[in-house]
Formats: sequence, C-alpha cells, structure tokens
Amino acid sequence: MARSRRARFFAAAAVVAFLAPAAPLAQDSPFSFVISVTDQNGQPVRDLKRDEIVVTENGVEAEIAKIEPFEMPVQLTVAVDNGPLSTDALSHYRTGLTGLVRALPTDVAVTLITMSPQPLMVVRPTTDRIRLLRGINGFAPQEESPRFTDTLVEFARRYEAEMRRTDGRIDSVPVLLMVSTTVAEAVSYMPEEITRALQFLERRKAHVHVVMLNVRRGASPGAALNDGRQTMIAIPATKVTKGRYETLSNSNRLTTLLPEMGTEIAALHRRLVNQLFVTARRQSGRRGPLQNGQVGLTRKGLTGIVSLDGMP
Repeated sequence: MARSRRARFFAAAAVVAFLAPAAPLAQDSPFSFVISVTDQNGQPVRDLKRDEIVVTENGVEAEIAKIEPFEMPVQLTVAVDNGPLSTDALSHYRTGLTGLVRALPTDVAVTLITMSPQPLMVVRPTTDRIRLLRGINGFAPQEESPRFTDTLVEFARRYEAEMRRTDGRIDSVPVLLMVSTTVAEAVSYMPEEITRALQFLERRKAHVHVVMLNVRRGASPGAALNDGRQTMIAIPATKVTKGRYETLSNSNRLTTLLPEMGTEIAALHRRLVNQLFVTARRQSGRRGPLQNGQVGLTRKGLTGIVSLDGMP
C-alpha cells in the first residue's frame, strides 16, 4: 500500500465502518464478496469507485479488481387465515394489507394465499398492484378450519422445487408474512415434514413473519395464544428465520401493523437490490482462507454490511 493511500485510509477510519464477515472471504486469488453500502441518510450507495474500498489481510492491502451491481430481490408471500371467526377482522385485513402493498417498492413480486379450506394461491407472484389489490379485496371467509402449518410447509416446498429447477442457483430472498387466527387448525403433514420445512427455510435464509390474532371466544388471550398449534409452530419458525412474531387481541391493530411490516420489508428489499459485488486479488503467493480480513470504506459517512452471498 502506498504511504499516501495508507495515511488516507487510516485518517478516514474514525468515520468508516470496518466490516467483519462471518466466514472467510477467500480461499485463493482472485476472491469476491458482496457489500451493501448506505450513506448518512440510510440511502443505498452504488457508485463506489475501486479506490473507495480497501480490503486488507493481516494489514496488507489486496487489489480491488472490479465492482459490479449485485441484486438479490425480496419475493414476498402473504398468507391470510380466512377461516372461522375471521369475518369480524375482514375489513381490518383488507385495510392493513392494502397499506402493506402500498409501502412496498413496485418491483417487489407479491403472492397472496388464503389458508382455508386449504392453502390457495389467490394471486400468483406478480408486481401488478391492481391485480394484487383486487385479490386482497376479493377473498371471502370460509367455515372450514384454516391450515396454517400446511401453508408454511407448502411455502418451503415451493422454494425447494425452485432450487431443483435452477440447479441450486439462488437469486431472491423469500419472505413469508402469515396473518393467522387462534382458531383450531387442520394439518395434513407429519411432524418430521414440518421439521424438514423449517430446516430448509433456515438454510435458504428465508424470513418468516407471523401476526397471531386471538379470536377464540371465552378464552383468555394468554391461553388462546399459548396452547394453539399455530403458536407452537410460529414461534420456532420466526426464530430460526430471524423473522418477527406479533400477537394481537384486537384486529384493528392490523390496519397499522401490516403497513409497518411492509415498510420493514421494503427497506430490506432496497438494501438487497442495491448491493455491490466486489472482486479483489490477494498479494502474490497468498493462498488459503483470508487471514484477519477487513473491509473499509474511504468515502466519508458511509456504512455497510459484508456477506459472501448477498443474503441477509
């Protein structure tokens, strides 16, 4: 590293985030990684130049060979419990889901599923907001038991099948948002199939968010939420996928909660579609895992996140 460049790098260190990846960045030269960079206002930065990224190994600088755009968009699936006792919450479903859709960037593909009498794809993956809003305002309550667990398992199987079709290539982040009630559900899958689905979603780095609405009459909110099968599946599902689990006693809260969750999903999508794929070369003769690798940004006020695959 030239003396002037080293001096400029460490002079900027007070305002630069140093990013430590969870796994070795490289085995050989050249090597690559993905970085998501934002400015002081949280806006994505995609115009970094090669001299604005510094990668060091044991204090020795690697050469930045190339910087390219890297997109990993969110694919959102919304699953709604339209089973018994969902009628009173229906208008709140519609208002909340409409607000969620409006909070999303228009390039986010959304799928809409209802859970009763079985998981039914009301709207197939689409970015067409008119079609999606028609679906949100078109489904009806059903008397049959909802199938929360079946919906979760079939979501996992859909992405397993996609991976088989693409020979393991991953080009999106699956996000499942489930709006459930505490009505007793029907289940078609065995425990080992449910476990396998959760394990796959964790490996696939999917995000599962669940909103659980207590609609069981005559039961305390705590009892209704804690002894239901949906809760026993939802809590581990959201935990292993780093998702969000919310319990509600009043469906009116859906009108504000769902748009809030839409805003969070939108922020994740914007970050993931504005990443940069960086190719670097190690110093001659260096092989094996990168030792004490650090990534720094020399442009003032920037922060970022480093990963090997661009996944959250």
